[in-house]
Amino acid sequence: MGKKKPVLEIHLVPLSTGRHRIFRLTEFKRKALLIGAALVSLVALAAVVIAVLLSFGITLGMDQFNFVELKRLRVENERLREELALVEELEREVSLGEEIVGRLRGMLGMEVALERRAEAERILTSAVPYVPGEEPEAAELTGEAGPQLPTEPGTDRTGELAAYIARAAAQGLSTPRGWPLRGWISRGFTPAGDAKHTGIDIACDEGRPVTATAAGVVVFADQDRHYGLKVVISHDSGYTTTYGHNSKLFVGLGDTVERGQRIALSGNTGASTSPHLHYEIRRDDIPIDPAPFLEQ
Repeated sequence: MGKKKPVLEIHLVPLSTGRHRIFRLTEFKRKALLIGAALVSLVALAAVVIAVLLSFGITLGMDQFNFVELKRLRVENERLREELALVEELEREVSLGEEIVGRLRGMLGMEVALERRAEAERILTSAVPYVPGEEPEAAELTGEAGPQLPTEPGTDRTGELAAYIARAAAQGLSTPRGWPLRGWISRGFTPAGDAKHTGIDIACDEGRPVTATAAGVVVFADQDRHYGLKVVISHDSGYTTTYGHNSKLFVGLGDTVERGQRIALSGNTGASTSPHLHYEIRRDDIPIDPAPFLEQ
């Protein structure tokens, strides 16, 4: 006879009177239980691993989505800033146009008043005064002669008005006005002393568009030892504007630029410790504070 395989018995004896239960586990049943427990453990472990991977994948996907969305929002904000700056510039141009129209209306009103005065004087000089007992001569009746008041004929001021319009338009477009880029003033204008600073520093992110604040001609667009990549624009109004510490230039020497035209990208070149724009205004080569010109 073969050797009998051991059988594991489990006896359950209740404390109170009751049925005595016996569970017999053969070697086959024990192996089956072990294999079942192992399979259950593996399934549970696989479920945990899958849950962790899914959670990591969802988190990674959300991070990537948030990064793309953040980048899109930044681009959208930059576009909105540029559009807002354009709207503000148009509002300033409309305001300037209304001012010019008001002045022209005043000049035209004076012109009409002068013409009416000349007409009234002409009527007065052509009238014949009546004296009782005297008969007017034929020449007086026909108005061919008679006393004439000294009058000045109305002059044609069309040329003067046209010249005024041209001067006003040129003066307005070539006078610095507005911000060269959006940011905040990190250092103000100091005309004298140890802390002399002939312009203002506008803190900003690197790579922001820098625009000309008035129409003019580029008289410098190159590397400067102190201001890095620098642009200087000369304006017909007697002003010059300087834009320093740029990372890239879009204009060259002799180029003509219009107000609002992009001339550079902000940067951190030259003697600079952080990205910003050095903005300077001079009148007849004398530095003046740019701050009052920013909000015009």
